[in-house]
Amino acid sequence: MITTAITDRLANVDGQFGVDYINLGTDQEFFFGNCQVFSGSGAVMLMAIVECFRAISAGELNENKGFRLCQKDYKDDAEPSYGVLKYLHDGIEVTVSDLYNLTATVSDNMAFNVLTDILGIEKINQTFRALGYTDMRINRKINDRKKMTEGVQNYVSVREMAALFHRIYKGQLISEEVSENLLSLLKQHQRTSMIPYIFKETVPIAHITGFDEDIIIDGGIVLTEKPFILVMAAQDTDIRKAQTIMRDITQICHLNTK
Repeated sequence: MITTAITDRLANVDGQFGVDYINLGTDQEFFFGNCQVFSGSGAVMLMAIVECFRAISAGELNENKGFRLCQKDYKDDAEPSYGVLKYLHDGIEVTVSDLYNLTATVSDNMAFNVLTDILGIEKINQTFRALGYTDMRINRKINDRKKMTEGVQNYVSVREMAALFHRIYKGQLISEEVSENLLSLLKQHQRTSMIPYIFKETVPIAHITGFDEDIIIDGGIVLTEKPFILVMAAQDTDIRKAQTIMRDITQICHLNTK
């Protein structure tokens, strides 16, 4: 049984760990672990991507609109920083579609920060509350050192991420078109050290990851012949060991999904 296998794999794990699994053939859902809301993860980028697609579909935002970037306005002190925008020349012009593509595919920190200015952090949170997701919240930009030292965190919910992916799979997030566009985009995510690892790039996986100093998250839709949703997060633990556990759990879900 999948429940026994995952419970056994999580036995004696230090720190916080959460796993949500949905069998898309039966819609059965199971949660495992000792925590389901995690702080600080870059996986909140998914929230900006969803709001961006909602605004575009509603005619509130033009995905071809260009923005000229001044590096000092989107300062990112992290070394190295995920993404590419930080390393391009000052004053480069990017479009909304450039920004959401960079955010979704390579977890570009600066692209996400620019998107939050365009969309509005409170508007993103408002949309998620309207969709019924109350635990996930953006409170600051990525690598905002001032707010980080003040203890201001972003929050990601394992269960709400799983529910979000479930609606995307069924074509029920915002609209069928938005769901299809999100599914297509998230298949292009290029960080493959956890859920995609065991499939060796042979299976399409629509997912997003989040890495911070003491937290990792990977969640999405594994599109095998017997598809399933898997969202996993670990915090305040040995991150390298947690990655190995996540790969093992992915294998368990793959072999036990019927």
